[in-house]
Amino acid sequence: MQMKKASESHTVMSEIVLLSSTNGSGRLFGGQIMAWMDIAGAICAKRHSGCEVVTVRVDHLSFLKPAMPNDVVVLTADLESVGNTSMKIKITAEIEPLGTGDTTERLLTSEAYFTYVAIGPDGKKCIVPKLEQ
Repeated sequence: MQMKKASESHTVMSEIVLLSSTNGSGRLFGGQIMAWMDIAGAICAKRHSGCEVVTVRVDHLSFLKPAMPNDVVVLTADLESVGNTSMKIKITAEIEPLGTGDTTERLLTSEAYFTYVAIGPDGKKCIVPKLEQ
């Protein structure tokens, strides 16, 4: 079985908070950020495994700071560990303060660990590459 570096599957995606994605208090709906996190994590897992993936677990999901309409949310997914057919991915969501002139100062809004299982074309679990150290 081939080995891969975790950096090969590193994933970054950005979303803008629209009014249609907010809850009754005007903040980003928690389910929306979870969906974005799941997409970023699935891309990371697919890059590593080369297979389709399914989400099997979410751990330690924290909502730390609310995102508001027009905020840009930057999601980052990084491979933490692999099993035979599973991959544990750390996903963070940060607010990027556009319009301030400083796009390096991001504010952590959410973080979690998602676990994915690789699925082959036959619908059965498939073996994923081990991690290079």
